Amino acid sequence: MTESVNKTVKLTDVFQSVVVWSRFALGQWRKLAVIWLCIVIGGVIYYFVQKPKYEAVATFVLEEKTSAGGALAGLASQFGFDVGGLGGSTGFFAGDNILDILKSRSIVEKVLLSKVDSGVGIAKSNTLADLFLDFSKWKHKWRHKKEELANVSFVNCTPTNQHTLVQDSVLFKIYEALCKDYLSTDRLNKKGSIIRVSTVSVNNIFSKYFTERLVYEARKMYIDLKTSIAASNVERLQQRADSLLAIINAKSYQQASLQVLDLNPARKNEIVPVELSQRDKTIAMAVYSEVMKNLEVSKMTLSQQMPIIQLLDMPKFPLDDQKKSIALIMAICGGGGLVLVLFFSVLSYRNQVLP
Repeated sequence: MTESVNKTVKLTDVFQSVVVWSRFALGQWRKLAVIWLCIVIGGVIYYFVQKPKYEAVATFVLEEKTSAGGALAGLASQFGFDVGGLGGSTGFFAGDNILDILKSRSIVEKVLLSKVDSGVGIAKSNTLADLFLDFSKWKHKWRHKKEELANVSFVNCTPTNQHTLVQDSVLFKIYEALCKDYLSTDRLNKKGSIIRVSTVSVNNIFSKYFTERLVYEARKMYIDLKTSIAASNVERLQQRADSLLAIINAKSYQQASLQVLDLNPARKNEIVPVELSQRDKTIAMAVYSEVMKNLEVSKMTLSQQMPIIQLLDMPKFPLDDQKKSIALIMAICGGGGLVLVLFFSVLSYRNQVLP
């Protein structure tokens, strides 16, 4: 038969154990101080060894237009009906799609192939992709694997020309690294429309230029896609209006040339060409009037869709260095070292003093 044994721990026993442990710890204060000091010195070394982290931040407002159906959709949703298609916010760039657009491969690679110097006569200058390979030391790591990778360059590359297999592979690797460790896109407020784009790297020039150009390219793509239908309608109607105006002018000159001043009453058929020209001119003017009405409506639609993204803040030099400060490192290492020293002393006390 097993009997349970209840042990009573007295408060005086606890105090006595703490006193004994304190005497033991004081006896080893030199060893404990050396451990704590090594931890603090390691933190100081880390502060000087850690690489800088320059952060470039850009913010912009995404204007999501709502149509007349937006109010109806909101009212219907209260009764369990989904009529979201009537609202103006549904579409290619609605919701968080703009965040995915900013990280799309086509836009990121187009920005990477832009020149570091945007002046005149820079056909042979490095691109942002070359600058990334320089400060990331990827070429130095690749020199023992494959010579073709170690010598890859994007100096003569543009987004439109044909790239080699190695260049495409390296661009994709850079794109993956940027989206994973360098680039972040999010909303300042989950329900707001302000988008924040930030790039953190050890090179301040890369961080600033990449963030700026990424926002500009995304903005350009957004406007082009959003207004492509309206712009094509305006262009088509403008061409139609120009051709009709040319016909009307030609008919006016033709009608003037066919006028007969002293018409012989016996030859009335000579006025037929004049009447035909006048009829053609009248029809052309009627069609021209309708085309001009549609053209003005299309221009108004295009102008309403144009202001989509409003830039708020763009990165400027000098960029903020986001590496950990010496005060934070000392606080973490000092506090962590103290906890580690106490744990080490307790462990030593249990192994050496207690039976």
